[in-house]
Amino acid sequence: MNRLLNIFPTLAFITYMTVGEFTGFRTGAMQVATLVLALSACVTICVLMSRDSTSAIDKGFAAFLLLACAGYWIYPDKIFLAKFSPTLLFVIFLLLAVVPPLLGREPFTEHFARRVTPAAVWQTSVFRRINLNITWAWSGIFAASAVVTAIPGIVPDLDVFPWKLIFHVGIPAVLMVGVGIPLNKHYPGYYQRKIGLAPAGVAESTRDGERPEPSRSRSAASREREMKDAPDIVAINGSPHESIGNTSLLIAMLKENLSREGLQLEEIFLCRHDIQYCLGCAMCLEKGSCWIKDDHKQVVSKALEAKALILASPVYFFNVTAQMKTFLDRSLGFGHRPRQSWKPGLVITVSAGWGETNVAQYLGDVLRAFGAFSIGQLTAIAASPGEFIGKDAVEERAADLARELAQAIRTGKRYPATDRDLAFWHFMGDLIRQNKELMRTDHDHWEQSGFYNSFETYVGQTRAPAVRSPEMRKEWIKELIRRKKQTKQPPAEEKKTTDPLEAATARELLEMMPHGLKAEASEGLSITYQFEIEGGENFTAHIKIQDQKASFHEGPAENPDVTIKSPADVWLAISKGELDGAQAFMSGKYKVEGDLACLMKLSALFGSAKR
Repeated sequence: MNRLLNIFPTLAFITYMTVGEFTGFRTGAMQVATLVLALSACVTICVLMSRDSTSAIDKGFAAFLLLACAGYWIYPDKIFLAKFSPTLLFVIFLLLAVVPPLLGREPFTEHFARRVTPAAVWQTSVFRRINLNITWAWSGIFAASAVVTAIPGIVPDLDVFPWKLIFHVGIPAVLMVGVGIPLNKHYPGYYQRKIGLAPAGVAESTRDGERPEPSRSRSAASREREMKDAPDIVAINGSPHESIGNTSLLIAMLKENLSREGLQLEEIFLCRHDIQYCLGCAMCLEKGSCWIKDDHKQVVSKALEAKALILASPVYFFNVTAQMKTFLDRSLGFGHRPRQSWKPGLVITVSAGWGETNVAQYLGDVLRAFGAFSIGQLTAIAASPGEFIGKDAVEERAADLARELAQAIRTGKRYPATDRDLAFWHFMGDLIRQNKELMRTDHDHWEQSGFYNSFETYVGQTRAPAVRSPEMRKEWIKELIRRKKQTKQPPAEEKKTTDPLEAATARELLEMMPHGLKAEASEGLSITYQFEIEGGENFTAHIKIQDQKASFHEGPAENPDVTIKSPADVWLAISKGELDGAQAFMSGKYKVEGDLACLMKLSALFGSAKR
């Protein structure tokens, strides 16, 4: 039934042309035929759209039948549809191919491409570029077919059988079958090999006609068994000691406990795989995947497919081993394109006594590149194989982590987001946004996944609404103040110094100076001293002397008699007698504007304040 629905629009068009040829496109017959066919095609399209299986070609046939129906019922005397029906159809196809890409919509060939390519590549820029190029080629085929099918209607001598069959069916069929279909089949692989990628959906490379090695070729049955027997948990071991190393012994502790939980663990030894160094070409950021052909893709695929992931490495020179670092460096593209679903992860590290906690933190951060979050760390200290310090405690920790990992797998348990998740989201999002021309695939992934929109989207967790109302907070503050006032003890009277020599800052000095005024020396004087202090302190204040009293005031005075402009430390030193005032003035350490005679009176007016 589904197959019949998919081909019905095409059958409807063939029926239309058949009825037209047999009746000579007589108006009465075509009115009935187009009405029935148009209604049937519309119903079919609605059904296909509800199943998300309609294509642009189906819509094109339906659009043609609707136009034909409208034409025969509204303009029955016009002969355009009788002569140019195939031409109108190809014009519709041309518009459906050209207009969507120009409006930023997906190329019409993507509908068909998704049927033969893995879902993992649908959002990549390479997949879209291939389909866009093929769509433009099909646009040329539709345009050429529109021109060819119009020839019999323009040239009367060719508007007869068999010329009509040749121009309406033969030549368009040659263009589509001879050019379009081979293009669909071979161009995607050609384009990917051209930019250094293995064709998507191809398990082994067959570039330039080379056959895959017999040892690597697998039957469909073996691939099906492999998928069926896929482990629940994958542990990637970076130790070169393989199964005899301490790292593998720690994994074995987990494996034994996990098996009791009914979970299967597969240990992958990186030293047994051919994984080459990262060359820093950034092709994975731009094109979506690495072009180097080795075992990295195979290991990563297992890591991504597993229900949980373990990264394990001994400490070599304060970091992971070379094998693990090489593997992680080649996984850069996955780190830039976080998964949209999360699974539990675990890290294992062991050292001879230094560095295992730092390496565990590093591996815990790296887990997010493979769509995993860390549920914990299994760390240990051991120099020789099996020589764990506190082995009983290590085994107990392994058992606890195994139970926690099993529970997280079964229940889909998530851990709360952390500051490290937030820091990664800020850093990576900004990096990709600022370099989106180079990191095209990364930018498309973040944009289409909605990661740019919010941190909540990235971690897959929502922000809970606040549980405390503003009114409640106001009442709490009032109560807090009330209780504070009830328990407040009167402060002990502080002995406040008024000696300028004890001032710690220039402001304190000037505030204290009025207390040191010599009344007999100020008799009959009315002087305003303005101080503009800079350097370590920056403020302007003035001291007014009048009626044998002195007072300190913030800010500038209206008409100061003398203005002293000095760095704070210079004036403090002069006031405390540590620096000669006259020499400091002559050497330009401070400046004076106004009546210098008033300046000379300072030492006489203020007992402990010296110039």
